[in-house]
Amino acid sequence: MVLKEVGTMARNYEHMGIRELRERARISHPEHDPEAGRVFVDRMLDMEAERLTWHWHENQGYQPFSSAATLGEQPGGGTASADPLAMAYDRGIRIHRGHEYAEAWLAQARLRPRARLAVLIRAAKLHPMPTQQGQPWARPYDFIAEHLPIYSRMLQMGSLAVMGDIASVVLVESPAGIKRRIPNPAPSVPIFKNGMAIKNAAREARVQLLLLAQI
Repeated sequence: MVLKEVGTMARNYEHMGIRELRERARISHPEHDPEAGRVFVDRMLDMEAERLTWHWHENQGYQPFSSAATLGEQPGGGTASADPLAMAYDRGIRIHRGHEYAEAWLAQARLRPRARLAVLIRAAKLHPMPTQQGQPWARPYDFIAEHLPIYSRMLQMGSLAVMGDIASVVLVESPAGIKRRIPNPAPSVPIFKNGMAIKNAAREARVQLLLLAQI
C-alpha cells in the first residue's frame, strides 16, 4: 500500500504545474517533499535542454517539434512532463512559457560553465530524440567528452574544449642582451578528460540545483 501511494504521488508531481511544483519543492512549504524538488529540477533541465537543442535541430533540417509527441510518449522530454506542455505541442508552439521559466530559473542558479555544460549534457542524453536525427545524444559519455566542442555548440555554449588557458607573460633575453616580454600560454587542460568526468560534474551540479530548489 505504501509503495503504491509513493508511486501515485510521483506521477502526480510529474503532471503538476511548474509553479505549484516549485512551491512544493521549497523546504518552507507545509507539504514539502524532496521528491517534488527532484522532479522540479529534472523538469527544468529537461525543458532547457530541449529549448537549446531546437536551434540545432532546425538548422540541420530536423523536425522542430518534440520527438515524444510523435512516439506516443510524454511530451516535453524524457524525465518529467506537464499537460500544458502537451497542449502547446498540439498547437504547434515550440517555445512554451514553461521553457522560458526554466531558462530564467537556471540562469538565476549561476552554475559555472563547466557544471552547466555537464548537467545539460546529462539532460540532453535523457531527452528522447527522433531516430532520423542519428541520435547524437545516444553516444557514450566518453565520445561526447572527446568531441566536446560539437556538443557544447549544440547546447549553445560555444566551442568549449579546454580550461585554464589564461595567458601569462615571461621575460626573455635575446643573444644581444635585449630583454622583452612575450606571452606564455598556460597549459590547456581539457574540461572533461573522459565521460566519467562529465557524469561526476553533472551529479554535483544537480545537487546544487536540488539545494537551490529548496530555498
